[in-house]
Amino acid sequence: MHDPAFHPQQQLYASWWKDLSSYKGQTYGYPFTALTAYLCYRKDLLADSTNQRDFQLRFHHPLRPPSNWKDYSELAQFFNRPNQKFYGTYIQGKESLALWYEWLNFVYAFGGNILNAEQGWQYGDIVVNSPRNIAATEQYLKLIPFSPPDTLTYGWNEAQGALQHAHVFMGVLWSDQAPFLEDPTASEVAGEIGYALIPSNSGQPFSQLEGLTYLITAKSQHVREAYKFLEWTQSQRVQVGQTLRGSSSIRKSTYDDRAIEKLPYTPAFLASVPIAKPKPTLPESDAMTQAAVKRLYEIVSGKTSAQQGLDELALDLQSILGGKARLRYRVKATH
Repeated sequence: MHDPAFHPQQQLYASWWKDLSSYKGQTYGYPFTALTAYLCYRKDLLADSTNQRDFQLRFHHPLRPPSNWKDYSELAQFFNRPNQKFYGTYIQGKESLALWYEWLNFVYAFGGNILNAEQGWQYGDIVVNSPRNIAATEQYLKLIPFSPPDTLTYGWNEAQGALQHAHVFMGVLWSDQAPFLEDPTASEVAGEIGYALIPSNSGQPFSQLEGLTYLITAKSQHVREAYKFLEWTQSQRVQVGQTLRGSSSIRKSTYDDRAIEKLPYTPAFLASVPIAKPKPTLPESDAMTQAAVKRLYEIVSGKTSAQQGLDELALDLQSILGGKARLRYRVKATH
């Protein structure tokens, strides 16, 4: 039944495959698509000589893509022009999964995490209210003044639309949204977007490790046919075709295809592969995420501070995980 030409350990990016498709060392499927997040910015505005001159005069260094969040904030401030209905950036502040995933970029950028664990399926100390995470959240809040006035209603689609329709200078999007920025029938900025790794304040580059997985259910009536289909999906021809239509492959040879090499976001994806950060894939992960969305929305909407909100989230996670994880950082006395 197995295709002898398919060697997943060698042909796939093993770290991504294992994290997406395995649990406690047992592999359950093959990846449908790999996802990470990019910094997307208007490279045409960076190349403008007037912008270069004015930025240099104001901030005393050249206009360039940001490598840390100080750089990012300066760019957001410089390009924030609300009288022209053009803004420096956005946050995806809607009470939704988009808020959780976007906030994670800041947490990783500051060297933080949710649990102190090496693998997504492992339990570890609860570190969601660490000083690093507090600083990351406060940086996140600082971007709101340079965002559209309705930024607290933004999810994935609204963020994508703001970039597509030239309403913002830069923002963070998932890798499978990038093709929509390059589609001239849907985007006003096709060919004008630059892609890069998300800025880091820790000195360590990072990326998000996410994706979707092909699985065979335990009650499947056609297990052999299903497995052969899964192997077929991993073939070079299928993976190239899928990637050219807007997906991302974790088959290494996919990126030897010349058409894929020319995609403007391919270098950013390849740079993200070796530095991807796994997130919790525990049985309690969904409950943890829902608790995080609620607390983060309370923070971005001004109902609570970063410290108080993350302390509350730490207690939520302690309740969800029970005796499987302990608090690393004490909750402030106000609680």
